[in-house]
Amino acid sequence: MKAIIAAICLALGGLSVATPAFAQETGITVRSVRVLATDVDALAKFYSEAFGMSETRRPVDTATFKEIVLNSGSTPALAKAAKSTPIVIATRDKKGPPAGGMAALILEVPDIDKAIARATAAGAKLMRPVAKSGEGLSYAFLTDPDGNQVELLLGR
Repeated sequence: MKAIIAAICLALGGLSVATPAFAQETGITVRSVRVLATDVDALAKFYSEAFGMSETRRPVDTATFKEIVLNSGSTPALAKAAKSTPIVIATRDKKGPPAGGMAALILEVPDIDKAIARATAAGAKLMRPVAKSGEGLSYAFLTDPDGNQVELLLGR
């Protein structure tokens, strides 16, 4: 709390808060988000139907492990050209976390009500209806068919 108050005071005083050197490095980006699934094909279909994503590639497709990479775009060509962070749907390791073990996948959407309608029609369950954060952002929580939590955030 003291650090927050100090940062606010410095900002209001026209001073800047020093950040660690690593935070100032360029080229650090989120490469992808991995979502674990008991049925990779079914969960990839859900994200395609619910959020208009398309498959861009399958880096691994064996009898015991599969990965399907999805990105924003109504066609594979548009998804491959998208600048957004892709989602990697991967086989859930039976020794790994249980279904729903991912903290949350956060998707920014242009119309939260339409996104909820599409997602629930595709098999999602609404866990927390649309609410407003302290900053005035609209959000809602769903679970995908594999039990992973998905947070929808209305884009500004």
